[in-house]
Amino acid sequence: MVGVDGSASSRTALRWAARVAAAKGATVRAVAGWQYPAAAGSPGGPAELLGPAEMDRRTTEHLRAIIGEEIETGAGRVQIEVGRGPAAGVLLASAGRSSVDMLVLGARGLGGFDGLLLGSVTQQCVEHSPAPVVVLRGDEPPMDGPIVVGMDDSEGSTRALDWVIELADATGSELVVVHATGSGVSDAVLDQAGRTLDGWCAAIRERGIAHQPRIEAAEPRTALLRVAEETDAALLVVGARGLGAVQGLLLGSVAGYIVRYARRPIAVVPGRRS
Repeated sequence: MVGVDGSASSRTALRWAARVAAAKGATVRAVAGWQYPAAAGSPGGPAELLGPAEMDRRTTEHLRAIIGEEIETGAGRVQIEVGRGPAAGVLLASAGRSSVDMLVLGARGLGGFDGLLLGSVTQQCVEHSPAPVVVLRGDEPPMDGPIVVGMDDSEGSTRALDWVIELADATGSELVVVHATGSGVSDAVLDQAGRTLDGWCAAIRERGIAHQPRIEAAEPRTALLRVAEETDAALLVVGARGLGAVQGLLLGSVAGYIVRYARRPIAVVPGRRS
């Protein structure tokens, strides 16, 4: 699923989603939305507004045109969906109605979605989406680099690993699995961390996926951002709301920091909803 508002970043997200969907043999759900301007209900606001049905029709036509411009014919199956309301609400409602493998967003949408993919909307989706949220940066994010994933002993981390294994298997990407211990730890702690990480990588070995396990004696957010840059990563993946023993790795604050400051595409995988 991908949010599209006509902006350059949302078009990048659409192309990225189409490439990944083609690799996975999946369908892209392209979602666009609209809402009346706030001034429409105020004295002196616009005297004439198109009716909801006409707005739906025009938004659908616009979305169909964007898809035709950005996705080559035969590149994959695409479904069109149009919603009414604020950007985050439209996206989250769509993601919640049926199973979605991921929600793909551009970093700085400026189109008719009235703020779609700006920081506040991205933050809402990261915090509340039932599906993993991918946030893209740059005009055309690379697809040929490794995927970096952060690991600790939390449920969110485990779900992130499960999700990224499926993605790497479909795209042929190498995985770089990072376990951050915090700084100033003893050799004994590092040795134990290495054994723990090796156990987490067992599922990757079973699938025959190329991977690099990495122990980093640094704070989680520092380690993950550094490794992503060093490896020229195509994607940096973290789990949300980790509660592990490794000094807060994948806690909301870490995932939130990475969403705000990572220079590369990132994915935040939610924990199980209660």
